[in-house]
Amino acid sequence: MLPKVSQRISQDPSAMDELLELSNNEQVISFAAGYPAQELFPKEQLEQAFVHRSQNSAPDLYQYASVDGYVPLRKKIAHSVLQAGISDVDESNLFLTQGAQQGISLLADLFLDVGDGVVVEGPSYIGALQAFESRKPTFYEMQMQNDGPDLAQLEEIVSQHSVKLVYTIPTFQNPTGVCMSVEKRQRIVKLAQKYNFLIIEDDPYRELRYRGKSLPSIKSFDQTGNVVMLGSFSKILSPALRVGWMVADQGLLSLVNGLRSATDFQPSNVVLQMIDQYLQENDLQEHVEKICDVYSKRNAAMQAALGKYLPQSCSFSKPDGGFFIWVTLPRNMSAKKLLQNNSPVTFIESSQLYETSHQINQMRLNFTGVTEGQIDEGCRLLADSIRKASLALTA
Repeated sequence: MLPKVSQRISQDPSAMDELLELSNNEQVISFAAGYPAQELFPKEQLEQAFVHRSQNSAPDLYQYASVDGYVPLRKKIAHSVLQAGISDVDESNLFLTQGAQQGISLLADLFLDVGDGVVVEGPSYIGALQAFESRKPTFYEMQMQNDGPDLAQLEEIVSQHSVKLVYTIPTFQNPTGVCMSVEKRQRIVKLAQKYNFLIIEDDPYRELRYRGKSLPSIKSFDQTGNVVMLGSFSKILSPALRVGWMVADQGLLSLVNGLRSATDFQPSNVVLQMIDQYLQENDLQEHVEKICDVYSKRNAAMQAALGKYLPQSCSFSKPDGGFFIWVTLPRNMSAKKLLQNNSPVTFIESSQLYETSHQINQMRLNFTGVTEGQIDEGCRLLADSIRKASLALTA
């Protein structure tokens, strides 16, 4: 018989497991997944890069390597990060991770003791919420507004409570699609300096802008080391590569380095060198422009279909990029019940995305992993289900 598992570990099915189950249900139209379009993966070019690097490398390609990650690739990513407005970054400020998710987990391990304060957006990314939950912190929630999180609410929280971490997705937020304004990016840095907390800036959708101008990262305003920026190849190249990065001051990265040595020891040197070779042989920006062209059309198609089919009692976000549209139902309608009532369309219901308030009447729809035809049909079916649920509530 096994000993009892740690009290920190939930034995209930995880929300991520439920998400994957919804996403992989082929019997319905799935708006649930946060999947990129697999037909847009540069499969042939990635395969060529792997073969080229494997055939022309020394045997140390398959040897233990740096805990921080392959230096030439870190240099290339550091150069691309300059476009986010961070003027003083180089490979010494950049640490490669197994996707941005590992970066969140490492930072949670590094800073959180049981009961420590963590502020998250309401709603927020479910994977980050789970990473923090396993450390048993005290959660606080700042509500999302049209230009990013409510920073007046954040200041009220951090002025009254001890908070170590503030987690935000500033660009095309998951799940709402909202983009934080430049003014709020500057202000949240000042709050971090004043109240001595660390901002985790999770920015995987930065390159996926379909309208408007790119905004400087939160990290670009940081003068005191109070911001860590996370990025990833998952949304712009392939999620299966499991390669992300962390941009932070060297002192913090040295602590992360030691923590990582006790877990997976290092990222896959083979995968990192494969990506490095791909970047040598291909124009990543050209690839990003190609996927943005497709995603822009799907985003427009979903906004048009929702505007056409949804009852007037509903509203939805109109993002300029990213992966998601956020739908708000009538106040007394449960998105979870709608999903459970054999809905012909799957989505992510809102209660599990609000860590403390558990608001029930909203849903996240993904437009990148479905065709324009599926988008139109799915939105029509979803609207029909909402109308039926509304009739049942008033009967």
